[in-house]
Amino acid sequence: MPLDPKRLARDANRAQAKRPDTGIGRETTGVTRAVRAGLPVIRQLRAAGVTWAAIAEAMSAQGVTQGAGKPLSATRLTAIVTQVEAQIRHKAEREAGRRSRSDLTVSSGTLPPSHPAATPLPAPAAAPAPLPPSGSGVPATEEAIRRAGLNDLHQLLKKS
Repeated sequence: MPLDPKRLARDANRAQAKRPDTGIGRETTGVTRAVRAGLPVIRQLRAAGVTWAAIAEAMSAQGVTQGAGKPLSATRLTAIVTQVEAQIRHKAEREAGRRSRSDLTVSSGTLPPSHPAATPLPAPAAAPAPLPPSGSGVPATEEAIRRAGLNDLHQLLKKS
């Protein structure tokens, strides 16, 4: 059966517009979204000794359901909390790995302003000084050497 490319693109765009703007898969009841938003409160309640069953019952009373209107169970709540915490941990590990890479640029939004890598680098000079004559004894800067090499390459490849 052949596909109509125009219809496929239109239908895919329509389906994408209906999807929630989250990095996770399909959310049918919104339990994951509710747990993600309420995770700090859930942690506080657990630290205070409140049981999972009581938290699940309280969430169900506020309309957070599992499946087609079934009340949220303690087992399902603990599974979702574990999943959300694993996602948060994984994201933090991924960000830490990215920050430790020297080949990536650092965006100012990922690091606190006090971090040394968060300070912006000074803008490069508009035109570096030309290379000093080879016998002058003055060392050339790395940038000047690179620019001279690039200039030589351009001269070599230039059409005559």
